[in-house]
Order: sequence, then C-alpha cells, then structure tokens
Amino acid sequence: MAYCPGYGEIWAATVWRDCHLALMFRNNVRFSENRSALQFEVSFPLIEHLNGYVQYFTGYGESLIDYNHYTNRIGVGVIVKDW
Repeated sequence: MAYCPGYGEIWAATVWRDCHLALMFRNNVRFSENRSALQFEVSFPLIEHLNGYVQYFTGYGESLIDYNHYTNRIGVGVIVKDW
C-alpha cells in the first residue's frame, strides 16, 4: 500500500485600524520534498471607494505554471469598493 500524504492550507485574517490583514500557509506534508508556501496580504483605505492592496508570496505553487518552481513575488494594486 502506497503512502499518499495530504495537502493542507491554513488562512488567518483580521482587521486592524481599517486595514485588512491575511496570512496563508500551505504545505504538502512531505518531508523528503517539501513544497510549502507563505502569503501575506494587506488592504488599506485610500479614498472613498478605493482601497490599496499589497501582497507578498514566497514558496511553490503560486500558479499552475510555477507549481514546481520556488517564487518570491510582491504585488501591488487597487481594490474598488461598493459604489
């Protein structure tokens, strides 16, 4: 019988001073070939209907193209809120 380890992903989020903070940890539970990932996200108010957004990702599997490559990435953007 073959051992097939499972995959796991944990998210934690909170609000602090009108900022939304989120943290994601992902692991494939393989000790010989560990492919984990960590992601941190922050959104914060800019003006009435716009929020700023910053995301940092480090690890494997950010997209299907990079599932087998280690990646460090920072993303910056804008969120349009309710009109």
